[in-house]
Amino acid sequence: MNKKGMVFGVFDGLHEGHKYLLTEAAKLCDELVVVVTLDEAVATLKGHLPQQRYKERVAAITAFNPTLKIVEGDPALGEWTVLKTHKPDMVILGYDQERIAKELRLVSVFYKFVSAYKPAEFKSSIVNGTPH
Repeated sequence: MNKKGMVFGVFDGLHEGHKYLLTEAAKLCDELVVVVTLDEAVATLKGHLPQQRYKERVAAITAFNPTLKIVEGDPALGEWTVLKTHKPDMVILGYDQERIAKELRLVSVFYKFVSAYKPAEFKSSIVNGTPH
């Protein structure tokens, strides 16, 4: 296989849906790079800061799976420096990441979606009680 995969996310309050995405994505590649959105970028993206700060979110992912390579997302949305730096063979997206898929199409990066895991129950906005 020898493929490098990449996932993007805020991972605010790591829940079963996040764990499912990370687990399924890891099955599709030899190395999985997890790009965790910086607090300031979350505020720009969602209109509010995450409930957990960046270091707390990284700690939760590391506790869940210490083999994952975790990197910071770009400070400004749409820079895609992280793609240029890590050069993944594919990006694995959650079922609700169509906005990222649209951006990836524009920069000709291969991606595939992972199906939803109980989306009515394990979507961040539902779990955290926040909009978006």
